[in-house]
Amino acid sequence: MIKEWAPAPYQKIEVAAEELKAIIRATYPAAQFQLARAADDRDAWNLWTLVEADDLDDVSALTKDREIDMLVEENIPLYVIPTRGRERFTQRVADAVRKTG
Repeated sequence: MIKEWAPAPYQKIEVAAEELKAIIRATYPAAQFQLARAADDRDAWNLWTLVEADDLDDVSALTKDREIDMLVEENIPLYVIPTRGRERFTQRVADAVRKTG
């Protein structure tokens, strides 16, 4: 018999988010987070992660395996969405403006 999928309650989402935050903070201690429902799926959650990193894929790589385990084994649809830190973002915009004149 196939078990029917049901989304995790919010309390489980919060606990899972804290686990993912701890994983990220081990490498990026200044990271900031915001937990929000996914815009395209009301059962899914995004953990927006503001981080100073040269390559955002490095941030994703830290949690990807655990995110998959949470989804498959625990029915917790929680996804880390890394974004550049404000300082790095504003620096890149300033650099682009200088290059284009």
